[in-house]
Amino acid sequence: MIEFRDLSFTYWGQERPALRDVTLRIDDGEFVLVAGTSGSGKSSLCRCVNGLIPHFHGGLLRGRVSVDGLDTVVHQPKDLATRVGMVFQDPENQLIAADVERDIAFGLENQGCPVDDIHRRIGEVLELLGISRLRRSHLATLSGGQKQLAAIAAALVVRPRVLVLDEPTSELDPVSAEALLSAVAQLRRELGITVVLVEHRLERVVKYVDRIVLLRDGSVAADGTPERVLGAGDTGGMGLGLPPAARLAVELRRRGLWQGSIPLSVDDACRAFGPLLRGRRAPAAPVQVARPGDTLVAVEGISFGYDGGSPVLKDVTHAVPAGRLLAVMGRNGSGKTTLVKHYNGLLRPQQGRVLVGGVDTAKTSVAALARSVGLVFQNPNDHLFAETVDDEILFTLRHLGLGVDESRRRLGEALALFGLERYREHYPRSLSGGERQRVALASVVAARPRVLVLDEPTRGLEHDRKDALMGFLRRYAAEENAVVLVTHDVETVAEHADCVLLLDGGHVAGDGTTRDVLARSESFRPDMCRLAAACLDGGGDAILTVEEMLEVLD
Repeated sequence: MIEFRDLSFTYWGQERPALRDVTLRIDDGEFVLVAGTSGSGKSSLCRCVNGLIPHFHGGLLRGRVSVDGLDTVVHQPKDLATRVGMVFQDPENQLIAADVERDIAFGLENQGCPVDDIHRRIGEVLELLGISRLRRSHLATLSGGQKQLAAIAAALVVRPRVLVLDEPTSELDPVSAEALLSAVAQLRRELGITVVLVEHRLERVVKYVDRIVLLRDGSVAADGTPERVLGAGDTGGMGLGLPPAARLAVELRRRGLWQGSIPLSVDDACRAFGPLLRGRRAPAAPVQVARPGDTLVAVEGISFGYDGGSPVLKDVTHAVPAGRLLAVMGRNGSGKTTLVKHYNGLLRPQQGRVLVGGVDTAKTSVAALARSVGLVFQNPNDHLFAETVDDEILFTLRHLGLGVDESRRRLGEALALFGLERYREHYPRSLSGGERQRVALASVVAARPRVLVLDEPTRGLEHDRKDALMGFLRRYAAEENAVVLVTHDVETVAEHADCVLLLDGGHVAGDGTTRDVLARSESFRPDMCRLAAACLDGGGDAILTVEEMLEVLD
């Protein structure tokens, strides 16, 4: 179905090739995961499949790509559009209509489908993805995750022979991500479509795929079944984290406690490790006492709705104390981003009040609040406007009134922290999605606000970058600052967050320590917590991470 032969590609204006000597064959009906670190060539590989490279993204191309027998250099993207459906890394790049229904209908209308067929197929794909309620919603009112689902629906509705998904779950909560991947797997089985999926969170996808192709510096570094690639530990050597069940298996092998195949899901892990775990008792959950600290943000009974619509937040009360790393979690559309936009005055509550350092946000300016509260938006493009990465980071520092030496010192620290040194003179918007995310993070983190708010910061970040970021954030919070993380990344929260605020339909559904909230949430429980609950005596409320599970087995 898809064949790459000795393919190399270098974007105009770039010295380093994005793809190097790629030879790869993907057969009809295969489900292939493409993984690799940020900037390794994943998105570029995807763009080759539907002809965007070389017809839209210009550059120097050598070799050949064929899709369903068509040479992508000879045939234009319009010739491939009926064969290849693609969902981009940033869903807003492909949403073109005013509302969900019209956006999904666009491809079918261009194919000349009868009106009755269009309505029926739109209904089917919305039902498949569980978003029928959004059919007539304006796209501008949707959350990032809801926009992502709408973009996926528009790609699926035309029933392509090849479906290319570039990080399709990056903004989805665990329940929505599972529903999406199950739907794609079902379509693959029923219609025989070929699926190429790019994803950093391997734990979400490995149980569905036939193969994993790992890219490094634009070349194929590993290619094989999930069991073989994960079992060989190839991902760890490339900065990618193993899923928790696979990481546990690799560690148990190293200790000589187990020699079976690599489990790809919690169910697989229960079958594999059940004999080792049964009869062992889960330890009592440790009692966590909150450290005293100043309340930097106090949210007091706020409610808010957009343009007179239904309330998005409903009587929300919580505090953000100094010295803590707080994760704000919840299903797509539960009000997470709306809540944190109240911290710096971008939104003002319709009821209740928000205090930052004791000051009512309704009585001060956004500019004044920005000195205390730094917010990294969900979409990195909302930050990027300068000509170079250096200028992007220095812009904020100059407006803080810092001297040249201090600004340069902080610039260097931010570049090193996020691995951006080699991109200093690059135009930020020309970078990959993960690289743009790192530039946006660096531009806000360099200012060192007392309250640092990051909306989906691990989106597009591989394991090593994510670990480095979380290590920095923990140190940052420990300096009597506060870090607020809006995220769906359950495993990262389990390892690094001090406390969790869980939203459900605009209400507070949980507010406490990470262990208390995650262990009691069916939708947001970490994999090791699920494994412990199924296999250990006394349940698994005390087990959140692989390290804690290994302590039980010691």
